[in-house]
Amino acid sequence: MKNSPNKRGVIVGLFIFVGLILLVVGVLIIGNLHETFKKKTEIVTLFDDVSGLQVGNNIWFSGVKIGTVSSLKFYADRKVKVMMKVEDKAVPYIHKDAFVKLSTDGLIGNKILVIYGGTSRTPQVSEGDTLRVEKT
Repeated sequence: MKNSPNKRGVIVGLFIFVGLILLVVGVLIIGNLHETFKKKTEIVTLFDDVSGLQVGNNIWFSGVKIGTVSSLKFYADRKVKVMMKVEDKAVPYIHKDAFVKLSTDGLIGNKILVIYGGTSRTPQVSEGDTLRVEKT
């Protein structure tokens, strides 16, 4: 009879432990944990006005999501320095003469950055390079 309460406590504790593990795994899967472990290159651009762009917004190149905005900082007189983390697999296609423009995504209007242009005659971007902004 004395073993029954201890056995029940162990079973309840084990059940709670398994539940917490499932919760943590679910949060990590929903939070795109696989994106965290991809190798990325940081590229910079300088905007006069970011119009509501936020850290974590997507970066697109040729209709494919290739990264996210990693930070926004005030720079110089009235500029905003936008740091972008771009997947390494997309870097060979982005050249130093490419442009960045601010756009919206879908009906909701989330801000995104779109990288476009660039010629194969110029070298590809590397860590810390600055891309030009399309003037609107």
